[in-house]
Amino acid sequence: MTDPLYSLITIVNKEDVYQAFKSGLEKQTGVDYELIRINNENNEYNSARKAFNDAAKKAKGQYLVFLHPDIRFLNEHALKDVLDQVRSLPKDFGVAGIAGSPQELVDNDRIILTTIIHGDHKEHVGRPITGPTPVQTLDECFFVIARDYWEKQPFPAKEGWHLYAVEQCLLAQKDQRENYVVPAAIWHTSDGKSEDFRYTLQVRQLIKEYRAQTASINTTVKRWPTRGLGAKIFVNTYLAKMYLKYLLKK
Repeated sequence: MTDPLYSLITIVNKEDVYQAFKSGLEKQTGVDYELIRINNENNEYNSARKAFNDAAKKAKGQYLVFLHPDIRFLNEHALKDVLDQVRSLPKDFGVAGIAGSPQELVDNDRIILTTIIHGDHKEHVGRPITGPTPVQTLDECFFVIARDYWEKQPFPAKEGWHLYAVEQCLLAQKDQRENYVVPAAIWHTSDGKSEDFRYTLQVRQLIKEYRAQTASINTTVKRWPTRGLGAKIFVNTYLAKMYLKYLLKK
């Protein structure tokens, strides 16, 4: 038997969410893949990066597809359509995904480029695209890295559950590689409101590490300036707000 073309890798925290994902995946046609499940229902991992690196070491596919188990496909060709577009990209692409933010600002703010819908109300969350489009960073819900590039640039050894795709995109840009967002008929059932103060702590770390590379880190959550006093005030104010929100929930 030959190795599959794609390795689909997902972290499982809730069995029912995963089973719904798997049921939808089994209806997809025209994709040669293996599915690698990472069990984390009992907090086996304290880091998405560590979990993904461990899984990628076992993967046999030429392309590593990292995706959330709350992804749902809107038709039976959705996965194939996304992955065919990824394969059409230049061979030296960095990271590809289904939702992202370009380096360029609009009205001094970041924009989101995507065709996916999200949340219970299946809302459109960004500006639509008609083909592969360069971006600075990509959302974590679904992204692809060629296995040979991951072998050269695995996920950094960091704890936490946020911004791992964003950082891989920044590392790819540092390597002079282009990142791309592609159109997708996909529903991300999460509404994207899971970020808490830990997310902002990791943002602050990325700002310190990548400010020499870029004046702002544009994510699907927010634009994060990286330089000067204003950038420090901005991220620390947001951190204080998110921490207060966390305390009030407790």
